[in-house]
Amino acid sequence: MYTLLLYTHILALVYWLGGDLGTFLASRYVVRSDLTVEARQSAFSILLECDMGPKLAMPIILGSGFHLISFNWANVFSPESPFIAWVVVIIWLGLVLAQHTQWGAHKPQLAKTDLALRYAIVVSVLAIASVGWTSGLPTWVVLKMVIFGLLVACGIAVRYGLKPFAVAYGQMLSEGASPETDATMNHQLAICRRYVWMIWAGLFVNTALGVHLIVV
Repeated sequence: MYTLLLYTHILALVYWLGGDLGTFLASRYVVRSDLTVEARQSAFSILLECDMGPKLAMPIILGSGFHLISFNWANVFSPESPFIAWVVVIIWLGLVLAQHTQWGAHKPQLAKTDLALRYAIVVSVLAIASVGWTSGLPTWVVLKMVIFGLLVACGIAVRYGLKPFAVAYGQMLSEGASPETDATMNHQLAICRRYVWMIWAGLFVNTALGVHLIVV
């Protein structure tokens, strides 16, 4: 069981980084003014598909990571903790998958629920890290939890940054490309990329902590 959890944890990291890279590269074609609207729309479709990797990997990392902690430091949290964590993961995955369907695309309340859950996860993970710190969890484990919480927060920031992008993208599809919509999309993507780079840096550090390349 432990080995399977560890394998799942590592595999989710791979899909998170790989999906983020695909999303990052596809976004560059969405804002290329030398391409037709149809070509940019195709690039956007690829972007959305690649983005499912990180969206699914994030909850799985949370559940598998918390379960791994319960194996190694069973005295820190209650035996029911892994079960509670996986219930949260299942709800989170359900929201992500539902929003990716045609039905979910017309249910804006799903996005609001998903956003509220992410806020709750950020606060909860940071609070649990604080409890773990005072209860004897190793420093590197606490740091991994704190960084994960901050990565989820960065994802929330990306979501807000994409709101004006989505409006400009919709105008491009309905009215055709213009310097104004191109400028808005480029500006908003530039903002979002800062948070993406922070996410990548956080994942690199967490991986280094996990394999004890960084010793704290």
